[in-house]
Amino acid sequence: MDAQRLHHSSVREGIETLLEKEKIIVNNEFVKNLLNVLSKLCNYEEEGHKIRPRLILSFNIHEAVKTVSNSYLIKTRCGKMDGSDMEKIIKSLIPFCNNGWHVFIDIQNQQVQYGITRSFSGPIGLPITDNLFNIDDLSLVEYSIIEVKVLNNFELHICGLYKNNLTIDSRYLEIDEEPAKTFPRMIEDITSAISNLDHKDILIKAFDNLFKIIPYKIHGTICVVVETDFKPGEFFRDGIWFEEPISLGERLIDSVSNNKDIVSAEAYYGLSGLFLEMLNVDGMTILDTTARVRGFNVFVRKAPEAVEVPNEGGARKRAANTVLFSGESKIVGVYFLSQDGNSFYKRVGEE
Repeated sequence: MDAQRLHHSSVREGIETLLEKEKIIVNNEFVKNLLNVLSKLCNYEEEGHKIRPRLILSFNIHEAVKTVSNSYLIKTRCGKMDGSDMEKIIKSLIPFCNNGWHVFIDIQNQQVQYGITRSFSGPIGLPITDNLFNIDDLSLVEYSIIEVKVLNNFELHICGLYKNNLTIDSRYLEIDEEPAKTFPRMIEDITSAISNLDHKDILIKAFDNLFKIIPYKIHGTICVVVETDFKPGEFFRDGIWFEEPISLGERLIDSVSNNKDIVSAEAYYGLSGLFLEMLNVDGMTILDTTARVRGFNVFVRKAPEAVEVPNEGGARKRAANTVLFSGESKIVGVYFLSQDGNSFYKRVGEE
């Protein structure tokens, strides 16, 4: 029998083509070492704690961050031009990705510089890479930027300033799925009962920023969206329900309206951070359609015998489907995130 070793040779070709189109010039050894690092990002762990890294590969990043207000860059050290020390250097920086930082690898003047960067733009501001890529006239740009983003346990997404995109999927079978529209639809639902259109616009922008953190901070959760007059009843048999719901929306509006007030900003960031921690607790977290946190650590009883619930996936996915098919009134939708990073947001009654 012939022995074979299979490699994803097309990945190297795709990355080399993207680097060339994005005007980042590196040697073959650097590409080899970069591929070695990328191959380990989807399932990266430090001390048993999963991390979904965010990397920037750039030319002249110091010039790039000047275009982003309230940005901050910390250079840590220089590395070898062939990237042979890349994995060791990046290993010390990746844990900062869980706090909103990007690790950067900058190539300039025959040097490779490493460090971390991010922007501090408030609840409704854009992440640093969105700002860096939001350029009208690329002919005036004196830098190049590529972002590498871990989507789940199988996929990396790489995009550049010149709009070149590449998704690397390590699964052996092609997955025929529509691009996820998870968070926009969920945010639409948790703000649907807010009548002030100006406030709703602010909330949509801020929650978009907050929810984008979830795949990086949370490794498996269920979040249920309910109507404002929802009462737990017998179906949610136990859990922690707040007598006074946590009004994330109100705190956010207060923070943005008083953008010079450190106290109101700290209150919002403290409560939004608390919400993220609730998502990490076993059971379900409950939000309503006015962006209030109603409870967490909530569990359900089995669906009525007459209700047919899909028997697929692990316990968490079956629990999410139980809520969706329960027939309980006042439940709007369910967000599900598995430990391997697969997710969905489904509305009740949706096919």
